[in-house]
Amino acid sequence: MSEINEASTAAVAAIEQFMAALNARDAAALYDLLHLPHVRISGEGVAIWHDRAELEATYLRDFYARAGPDWHHTTLDSAEVIHSSAHKVHVLIQFTRRDASDAAIATYRSLWIMTEQDGHWGAQARSSFAP
Repeated sequence: MSEINEASTAAVAAIEQFMAALNARDAAALYDLLHLPHVRISGEGVAIWHDRAELEATYLRDFYARAGPDWHHTTLDSAEVIHSSAHKVHVLIQFTRRDASDAAIATYRSLWIMTEQDGHWGAQARSSFAP
């Protein structure tokens, strides 16, 4: 397998791990999958977390507020690598926020920029129109 194919596989695996950590409400595992500084560009503006303390103070609180009271879990519907190098991969994903009965609340597409730092893959930046 080429270095670029290995990078693509590792980047998508990190996104899958992020979704699993989010659904498990495992904050530590989730934060380990966000490289810093981390940038989130939404239809409502730009958020930047500079360090782990900022993530721990605001990230999940803000997510739960955006996802709404009916959010129970998120499914990763698709992940398509659109650009790739040995240490950076752009992945176009589609995800669905779901309630406890697995009914869809909302579906969004998002561009995730995944980077490898010190042998560890994580999301460096994300852009979507999800609130």
